[in-house]
Amino acid sequence: MAEVLRRIEYDATVDDAVDVSLRFARRTRTFRNQIRYTVLIVGALIGVAAMAIGIYTAPPDTSRGYLVRLALASAFGVVTALIFRGFFAKEIRKQQRKMVAEQFGGKAAIRSELELRPDAVWVRQAGMEMVFPWDACTSIVDNPDDIEINFTPGICVVWNRHFASAADRQSFLETSRRLSGR
Repeated sequence: MAEVLRRIEYDATVDDAVDVSLRFARRTRTFRNQIRYTVLIVGALIGVAAMAIGIYTAPPDTSRGYLVRLALASAFGVVTALIFRGFFAKEIRKQQRKMVAEQFGGKAAIRSELELRPDAVWVRQAGMEMVFPWDACTSIVDNPDDIEINFTPGICVVWNRHFASAADRQSFLETSRRLSGR
């Protein structure tokens, strides 16, 4: 059996899993591009629709009138895109939560174990084990609410509430940094 330097057992909630999956997705260019393109397309379509409605309801007499309508329609499209981006982010989180809740099988949380070993981070959730070798660690982030250990590929997040004390959290962070060389 591998030497265990630090071990944490905790219950991971659906919201914990959603947060981790979205953090992991946001690191990918594909996910960021999908959001960017969707927002741009919605803004452009609304801008074109506003232009068409403006021209149809009050046809301009001059080219200046067309330019004014184009400017207003463009501004409307940009404002709509900015508003839509927030709505879209909430909708993505909502859909992700539904998928994770389905995977949790109706349970509010699943038992999780995490061990810091000399060669890797070992994780077991719902009976599945994963090993993240330290040489694949890309960063360790000390966030206000958690410690995030990033790998290529993968991510481990341990929330502050899973530590017995602030000193326990600090010891976990220092051990992670020492083992990863980060």
